[in-house]
Amino acid sequence: MSCNIDEVISMDARVDSRVPVDVKEKASKELAAHGLSISSFIRMMLSSVANDGLPKYWGIPNAETMSSIDEAIDDMKKSHLKSASSYDELAKLLNE
Repeated sequence: MSCNIDEVISMDARVDSRVPVDVKEKASKELAAHGLSISSFIRMMLSSVANDGLPKYWGIPNAETMSSIDEAIDDMKKSHLKSASSYDELAKLLNE
């Protein structure tokens, strides 16, 4: 006997999201390769967050982002970077 989850659980809340067309198409193809639709994936992710919260790695920068952050921090520590305390001062620095 087979059962459709939509028949067991009332699905009366709607979630809409606007994304670029290419993102939707790429995601749809990737999910389809794993037997999932966009709707089923979103339903799974929202259920997971509702039941377990966000994963602890959520918001942790990847290696490339961390490298960029470290580089920016190093640059800020070096004296060769100029700073401005007003808009006019910043405009002068940018026009040098």
